[in-house]
Amino acid sequence: MSFSLIFKDELMGFYKSKAMIFLWIGLPLLAILVHVSSQSADMSLSILVSLVVSSIGGLLASVMLTVNIINEKDTKVYDLFLIRPLKRWHILVSKFLAVYICVSIACIISILIGLLVDYTESQIAFDIIVQNIYEPFIMTLSIIAISSAVGVLIGVVAPSILVGVLLVIFGGNYVSSIPSIIPFVFNIQNPFTIVLILGIIITTVLMALSILLFNKKEF
Repeated sequence: MSFSLIFKDELMGFYKSKAMIFLWIGLPLLAILVHVSSQSADMSLSILVSLVVSSIGGLLASVMLTVNIINEKDTKVYDLFLIRPLKRWHILVSKFLAVYICVSIACIISILIGLLVDYTESQIAFDIIVQNIYEPFIMTLSIIAISSAVGVLIGVVAPSILVGVLLVIFGGNYVSSIPSIIPFVFNIQNPFTIVLILGIIITTVLMALSILLFNKKEF
């Protein structure tokens, strides 16, 4: 069974799920709600929305992956490894990509709503608004990537859904915030370049560790 078929199956499963439907609708509505409640804020709406949705979207992505993987372990789905030629890393990577893509699209839609509002309600040129949102946009994608990788890792190692969700809530958020904290703590120039690099490195390490542990499990 090829990776493309597994990925397509996971993508269809996640984007049709109730949690993802909530994200498709909920995050854009959240952008509008943020606009209504921040009329006097000095920060542009697009930047404010990117900060809010990255936090919420990252948390939900992590929880969805954790719950999904633990559910499949509990229902003996991975016993199929014994009768079908599946590569284990295909399962984890396809889940990661499916959730990452779906949540990122929901966040992008919300940020675009913020951009549109900034453009229609301010006198700032659209190209300047886009330049200002570029760095928070990179941070949003980095946070979602790390959160998704955290969700995969916790899903592999956690013994139950309750333990997994608690680990996500009390540990996952701290891990995903590392790239956004380190550059400012050490006063690093071009902080968002470092955010992007750290996001890629941390995500890769977490996914590699998840695959290593998953390969050692007996199903």
